[in-house]
Amino acid sequence: MKELTHAVILDDHRLFADSFALLLQRFGAFDVVSSFSKADEFFDFLQSFGNQKLYVFLDYYLPETNGLSLLSDIKRINRQAKIIFITSAIAPNVIRNILQYRPNGILSKSAGIQDLVKCVETVEGGRAYVDPQFEPFLIQRSERTATLTPREIELLKYFAQGNSIAETAAKTFLSPHTVVAHRRKMMAKANVQTIAQMLTYARDNELI
Repeated sequence: MKELTHAVILDDHRLFADSFALLLQRFGAFDVVSSFSKADEFFDFLQSFGNQKLYVFLDYYLPETNGLSLLSDIKRINRQAKIIFITSAIAPNVIRNILQYRPNGILSKSAGIQDLVKCVETVEGGRAYVDPQFEPFLIQRSERTATLTPREIELLKYFAQGNSIAETAAKTFLSPHTVVAHRRKMMAKANVQTIAQMLTYARDNELI
């Protein structure tokens, strides 16, 4: 297939990021492949790269946040970016939460090289790609599914680390009132009564 210029990887596991970069280079679809394990370095690259065609392979699980929280910033900086999630998540709730944000593709970290090839070819053809092992999640429904926003998941991670409302507000540059409102809303979505129950729910469903 024709070369697709530039691909970039963001995964906080350096070994995986570099290994995946080598795989993409061997694949031969891209002129240049860059890999990053830290979000700030990734965004420095994105700012300097400009609004050019770019494939972004984005990990879902990132320190103190998840890839969903970065989507809007990536699209704001580069509207041509094709965003493909690469994830080790297997919980249906997590996969459905990712798909709700309509990335260009989602690929399991356990996928083979043929799945990777098909993913890139599908996205390049203008269609969204969903890893075959995730397709049943498009049909299955769970009465207990709660779709949380990237901001809600970010706040949950701070709560899980033992931060108070005031500490979480300071770290996220929100007012305590806004943090409380987010907490109340996510608890209503999950139909739980306490933040401890909310954290248990989030862990059980691999949201944090």
